[in-house]
Amino acid sequence: MRPGLLAPLVLFLLGACSGATGATSDVTDTGRTDTGTDTADDASDEGVDTGTPTDTSVADTPTETPPTECALRPTCDGAPPAPGAKRSWRHTTSSVTAALGSARHRGRDLFLLEGAQTWLLAKFAYGTADKDIKDEDVDVWLQRGCSGPWKKIGTFATTNDGDHATVEGVVDTGGRLFVDLAKTGEAPLGIGKHRVHFVVGGDLSTTDAFLEVVPKTARIAVTDMDGTLTTSEYAAWTDYVGLAPPDAHPGAADALTTLAKRGYYLFYLTARPEWLMDRTREWIPLRKFPPGLVHTTLTGLGATGASATTFKTDELAILKTDTGITPSFAFGNKDTDVAAFVNGKVPASGCYYYDMAADAKGGTIHKDYAKLVPVFAALPAVCP
Repeated sequence: MRPGLLAPLVLFLLGACSGATGATSDVTDTGRTDTGTDTADDASDEGVDTGTPTDTSVADTPTETPPTECALRPTCDGAPPAPGAKRSWRHTTSSVTAALGSARHRGRDLFLLEGAQTWLLAKFAYGTADKDIKDEDVDVWLQRGCSGPWKKIGTFATTNDGDHATVEGVVDTGGRLFVDLAKTGEAPLGIGKHRVHFVVGGDLSTTDAFLEVVPKTARIAVTDMDGTLTTSEYAAWTDYVGLAPPDAHPGAADALTTLAKRGYYLFYLTARPEWLMDRTREWIPLRKFPPGLVHTTLTGLGATGASATTFKTDELAILKTDTGITPSFAFGNKDTDVAAFVNGKVPASGCYYYDMAADAKGGTIHKDYAKLVPVFAALPAVCP
C-alpha cells in the first residue's frame, strides 16, 4: 500500500511478554536472569573422585577466562562504492515519478543463520505520495563483513505489482527487488554483519540493507521505538513534517549499549510506515544507541492498535523461522507491545515496559532506564 499524502502517523510499537501478573518496579529487582543464556557447568567434572590419586599437575592446565565484555556490532557506515554514470530511464513515466520529490527508497534488514537462503530486498519510491518506479534498473553492491572492497553483484529490474512471491513477509507491491544471493553466483555469507548497497541507474539515488548472519546460539534483544526509546509517542509524526529528530529517554541508550556489550544483538522493531526506514536508521546513532537491525511495517501508513500487535507478532514469528531464536529481552511501552511479546513467547523476566499503565503480564514496568544499567551489567557475557 502507499501512504496518504499527509495522513498523521501515530505509531504504537512492539508487543509484550508472557508471564504472570505484571508489577511496577523501580528495577531494584536484580533477580532478573539472562533468560537466553545457557549457563555452563563450570568445571562440573573437575575434582571428581575416580578412585585414583589426584594428579595435581592438572592445575597447571591453562583455562580460558570468559570475556567480561563483547565488542559492539559494526556500524557499517563506511563510504559506499562509486556509482558510475547515470543511465537512461527505461520508462518516461519513471523520470516523471523521480521528479515528484526526494527518493524514499528502503532496504530490508534480515537476521539469518549461516548457510540459509539469503534474499536482498528493497523498495524504490519517490515523493510524499511514495510513488514507486517499476521495471527500472538497480545496481546491487555487496560488502562482506561491512569492511573491505565492494563487489557489484548485478543489475536487476524493479518489479510490477505481484511479479514476485512473498519473501520474508515482504509482499510484492511493485517497485521492489527480490534478489536471491545464491543465484548471483556469490558464495554464502559467513557469520557477521554485511552491507548491501542499492543504486538506481536513472538518477543514482541509493539505499542500503544490512544482513546479520548469526550463530544458532545468538541472543537477541528486541525493542519498540516511539514512546519506548523516544520521548514522544508521536516521534514518527515529527519526522514526517520535518521537525527536529526526537530526543531519547534519559539512560535508554546506556541501558541498551550495556546489553549489547554483554553480547546481545539489537532488533529495533517499529510500527512506523516503511518509507521512514532511513530516517529511523539515522536516529539510532544520532542518539547514541548501539548498532542493530531495523524493521518497520511494510505499509505506507504504519500500524496502530491491534494491527501493530499483529505486525510485531508476525515479525517475531519470521525471526523464529529464520534463526530458531526467540528474543531474550524485549522493551515496549504499550499493551500492544505486551500482546506481541506474549505471542512471541519472549520470557516475561526479560520484558521491560517504560512508564506503562497496562498489565505487564509478568514483565517489569519502570520509569528510569539508568536503573537497568547495573541489571544488564551483571549479566554474563554471551559474545558471538
